[in-house]
Amino acid sequence: MQLNITTDYAIRIILALANRDGEVVSSKDISMTMKIPQKYVLKITRSLVAAELIERRSGVYGGFLLARKPEEISLLDIVKVMEPTMYINRCLEEDNYCSRDAVDNCSIRKFYTNFQNIIEEKFSEITIKTLIDNK
Repeated sequence: MQLNITTDYAIRIILALANRDGEVVSSKDISMTMKIPQKYVLKITRSLVAAELIERRSGVYGGFLLARKPEEISLLDIVKVMEPTMYINRCLEEDNYCSRDAVDNCSIRKFYTNFQNIIEEKFSEITIKTLIDNK
């Protein structure tokens, strides 16, 4: 399993905003600080605004700021916005697809389910504040 680069960028964008403590930060500033191409900052911030993780401020001194406190934003919140799926195997998707029709009695699926739960638990435990505090 590998997260998309846009997910890494989204985490960095939110970290950049959290480090500025309520200050409105321009996309150019985020781009330079976090070494993310500005076109990606603009693209990713649209998704983060739609998910209500960040806010956009318009105008000459516009930019972005967090919509919630850093301790209220988990890595899982960000990953769920940015990744098309977070499941480690197709059989865990909502439709429970299984080419063997063995969803109910598959030992591999049970392992995947347990592992998936561990991953999601860990991602939900780590907040933006946790990352800031562990510099």
